[in-house]
Amino acid sequence: MESIFLTFSGNSFYLLFFALVVTVLCCLYSIWGFKLNTKRNRREEMVGSSKKKACECSCSCARSSYANGSAGEKYEKPDRQSGASMMEQLVPEITTHALSYLDYPSLCRLSMTNSSMRRAANDDSAWKSLYHKDFTVEQDSIRPANGWKAYYAATKAVVSINSEFYNIIRERSLPEMSHLWLRADYVKCINGSGELFTGYNSVMESWGVAFNWHQPVNFQVCDVRVRVLNEMAWVTMKAFTNVNSFHVTNVYEFHDSRWFMVHHHSSMMLNDGEVDPHIFG
Repeated sequence: MESIFLTFSGNSFYLLFFALVVTVLCCLYSIWGFKLNTKRNRREEMVGSSKKKACECSCSCARSSYANGSAGEKYEKPDRQSGASMMEQLVPEITTHALSYLDYPSLCRLSMTNSSMRRAANDDSAWKSLYHKDFTVEQDSIRPANGWKAYYAATKAVVSINSEFYNIIRERSLPEMSHLWLRADYVKCINGSGELFTGYNSVMESWGVAFNWHQPVNFQVCDVRVRVLNEMAWVTMKAFTNVNSFHVTNVYEFHDSRWFMVHHHSSMMLNDGEVDPHIFG
């Protein structure tokens, strides 16, 4: 009986030991499995977080494509070239309006700054606006063959030569007057008295007589209107003296890169009331 008990006790010990070993192995396996599962969960969380950020960025970019966050009309940013100036980004109407405040020298200087400003300063609408501001709005419907910039330059040259004509009269300089007129047999001059002179020599003789005989006269010229057509231009104006007032027409022709006078017609105004009492101060 004692031997049987001892045998049973020894078997129990081995069974207990075996059970203990199995339990420890199971615990170790469970711990290893728990750690492995934890690492897998962390990895999945990291991947999920990255995908979420990418999704949020994509959604954010998609939302930013709509004006004011609206899901309606998509907002497209303007395509601006790098280094583009503010003038280039303006719509043509605003650019033309801004350039209309510049005078002739300023607009010419602007065209020499860079290529973009040259394109803006050479715009036909800008020169048309400048022409109407400096000269007249009577010719709004015309279409200059070489554009408004060339037409403005030609008109300015004619206005300049016309002013020179009256400066010569004030200075009573016959040599300067002889350089102003074209040496041709078809030139004509009709002075205030209505007398007609035809041909270059006859016209110069008439001016010589006028400068030597007439007393210096104070006069002012106003309401100047110029029309240029190819190589011919005519100017109409009003001339006021302290004695009489005249309607005047001057005609010029373009030869050898400059304008020459070919016709002068001065006729007395029928209505003396047109004289401005303040014109002579």
